[in-house]
Amino acid sequence: MKKTLIILLLAILLISVFTFAGFTKAIKVGFVAANMGADSNVLAYQGMKDYCERMGWEIQLIDCEADITRYSSNMINLVSAKVDAIVLTCGEKTLIEEGVVAAEKAGIPVFLSDTENIGNTIVNGTSNCWAMGAFLASQTVDRMRTIDPDKKVHNVCIIGMPDLYVHRQRKQMMEALFNSPENKDVNILATETCTVANWSSAPYDIVKAWIAKYGDEIDAILGTWDGIGWGASRAIADSGMTKDNIFTMAIDGSEQTYDLIRRGDPFVGVIAQNFAGWSEVDGDAILAVVVEGKDPKDVVPPSRTVYVPYKWIDVTNVPKKGEGVEFNYIGLFE
Repeated sequence: MKKTLIILLLAILLISVFTFAGFTKAIKVGFVAANMGADSNVLAYQGMKDYCERMGWEIQLIDCEADITRYSSNMINLVSAKVDAIVLTCGEKTLIEEGVVAAEKAGIPVFLSDTENIGNTIVNGTSNCWAMGAFLASQTVDRMRTIDPDKKVHNVCIIGMPDLYVHRQRKQMMEALFNSPENKDVNILATETCTVANWSSAPYDIVKAWIAKYGDEIDAILGTWDGIGWGASRAIADSGMTKDNIFTMAIDGSEQTYDLIRRGDPFVGVIAQNFAGWSEVDGDAILAVVVEGKDPKDVVPPSRTVYVPYKWIDVTNVPKKGEGVEFNYIGLFE
């Protein structure tokens, strides 16, 4: 009787192991990052790495190191490495097309984050850049009017980074809102651009030149992402001004930005994106399509784009040092 019971328990254990293994198919995910020097890429990769660890998957990272010409070649390298799925973050559809075609020929599905779909890519987990551009501009208008409600004209300057389409979207919506007939008291005083290659230095020089030319006629300076705001904030402070003279805001959300907000620097607010949330979308899609064999049409919306919620951060809700923003986002199947 005892021997029979032991055999029965062993059989149940073996069935459980094989059943569990069936649901946790071991796969290899290739991850192409645009620039692991950027918080967005680091957090998106960490989100995908965490997802892979939960699932028992292997992950291989390739960093383009801010060289946007390397997207496709790095995807092709992952095809040669025989990965089961490719994830690419913060790209541009015209720059990934060759890599997408190579992956498709090899039967490897491609999943995107913050990158426009092209060809047969499965899904793009991202934030709504059109909406964020308008939201940032709205916050700017409200703050300017609150600070100086009697001022006849509020002057805004914008620095964009047109290398990537998400930045073009944000800037276009900022300009559209500022130029609305409802905002006759708002004037776009100047616009400039930086690139993925010079963003760490160019915004500082641009803002210093603007302040030398316009002084405190400027009310606000907006950047299409945090890195631009860091340089702008430093240039404002180095010119002997405070957030009460000129303030800056941007889009992304990072520890460096939160430090500036906590300190009371001219960088006063940011739209925090849930970069790890992008990876939850891609991870869920990989699980459904690659592991479970589901048809992508039954998994992702017809648009193939999933917008992950973002959050406004200023001095009233900035996270404490060492803490992150709580998004409470579940993923694709929320």
